[in-house]
Amino acid sequence: MTRTVDAAVIPDHDADGFEVESVELEEPRSKEVRIDVEYAGVCHTDWHAVEGDLPSRHYPTVGGHEGAGVVTEVGEGVDHVDVGDRVVTVWVPGCGRCDQCVRGNQHLCVNGGSNLTRGPQPDGTFRMRQGDADVGQYLLLGTFATETVVSADAVVPVPDDLPLDVASIVGCGVATGFGSVAYRADVDPNDTVVVIGAGNVGLNAVRGAVQAGAGRIVASDPLANKREMARQFGATDVVDPTDADPAAVVADLTDGAGADVTVFTVGVGSGELIGEAYQTLGERGELIVTATSPDDHIDVPPLDLYLTEKSIKGCLYGGTSPRRSVSEIVDMYLDGRYDLETLISRTYALSDVNEAYRNLLDGEDVHSVLRC
Repeated sequence: MTRTVDAAVIPDHDADGFEVESVELEEPRSKEVRIDVEYAGVCHTDWHAVEGDLPSRHYPTVGGHEGAGVVTEVGEGVDHVDVGDRVVTVWVPGCGRCDQCVRGNQHLCVNGGSNLTRGPQPDGTFRMRQGDADVGQYLLLGTFATETVVSADAVVPVPDDLPLDVASIVGCGVATGFGSVAYRADVDPNDTVVVIGAGNVGLNAVRGAVQAGAGRIVASDPLANKREMARQFGATDVVDPTDADPAAVVADLTDGAGADVTVFTVGVGSGELIGEAYQTLGERGELIVTATSPDDHIDVPPLDLYLTEKSIKGCLYGGTSPRRSVSEIVDMYLDGRYDLETLISRTYALSDVNEAYRNLLDGEDVHSVLRC
């Protein structure tokens, strides 16, 4: 039996934004749940599906991969959540059986990860339709909707005292930024950590550096409001890259030693920018790359890589199972050790999704949420 829901749809490859339309939603099948989505996070990644940097392989598709709401129906075989549970969505539904899941790397699940941008659910069938047309769900979720049906492996239960607008932003950018330093990087006490890009992911990388015990945390961003927020989140120093070379500033701050860890968190990277981030590193420094890039190479001198023993690490979803990072971040928030409210610049109606993205892309908002 189907139900009609409102959703922000990317109609085709040539779309210049979202269209809020009615979509038919099926009931959940085996090991799936239906969620009444209360809030969805406005993350830059969904705009990649509009612009084509990380497109869906099926259009039309419903955007949204950060979300929080209440489970309203469960399919057969679901045993870790029940109707009435409050949940956060995560966009890699770890199968629990593949080699990476068994090792605790749910974010690298061979089965869940291979389906992310296809459009249908992991079994190859769709839960959303418009007339005779199948409608995809971006990153298997489609949280820009009043309701959605997703794999039960793509939801994490959260405590009743966690506000759902706050909960909605934890499942992607917050977990990615925090984990990039707390889990993926090798940070020793008093190390120097540099964060290139102080948007949502970057601010949480700063917070991860604080958690890891970094002694100096340098945040680089061209926008003054984001540099100021980076200080609020724990940065000891900030750089305006339009005014000074971050590599030169870091060298000066460290008496020539350079950074132990640099995290590249620019919304859309490039080989050139990643190469510039590499230049901030000292010997045996690590460059952690969280951002996608349309380029097919990185501008890094091989001889320098060899002589200095620097390393470059990709970082998907913060480098660990999102269940682990989401649970840890929620616990820190509830204990008063992690400020998440400050990250939410504004709350928009679902119908104002394009305005929310304009303000995000213009730098007015660090992160915002949709009230679905």
